[in-house]
Amino acid sequence: MTVQRILIVSGTHGNEINPIWAVKQFNREENSLKYGIEYEYIIGNPIAYEKGYRYIDADLNRSFKESKNYDQQKNSFYEINRANFLVDQFGINGSKPCQIAIDLHTTTANMGTSIVMYGRRFKDFCLAALLQNKFGLPIYLHEKDKAQ
Repeated sequence: MTVQRILIVSGTHGNEINPIWAVKQFNREENSLKYGIEYEYIIGNPIAYEKGYRYIDADLNRSFKESKNYDQQKNSFYEINRANFLVDQFGINGSKPCQIAIDLHTTTANMGTSIVMYGRRFKDFCLAALLQNKFGLPIYLHEKDKAQ
């Protein structure tokens, strides 16, 4: 049986503390293999979380599109280095590859608990449908970033 891995990220923005609390609740149980799925939990931006800042140098969400050798000065940004670490660790060719990444956030927008989808793969829609069926959450498709 092939083990499928799901990455659950909280604290991508260090000042969003609710997702970190939620992950601590989820991770109370031993991280065991269930139904052939292994869960990996991580704080995306631990230094910003420790300081209570949204980010240190740049928004971590916007740091993934930079290549490792993009610009030596930009690579000095903490979040670009952190994004490279996360991809090297959990990306499809990483040392602990994950097939799905779920990034938990909070917002001040009046949209309630919901799912915002970036991916457009068949698997992304299936996962969103399963979550919607289980929790009854509305799903929003992120359309602003045309690269998605």
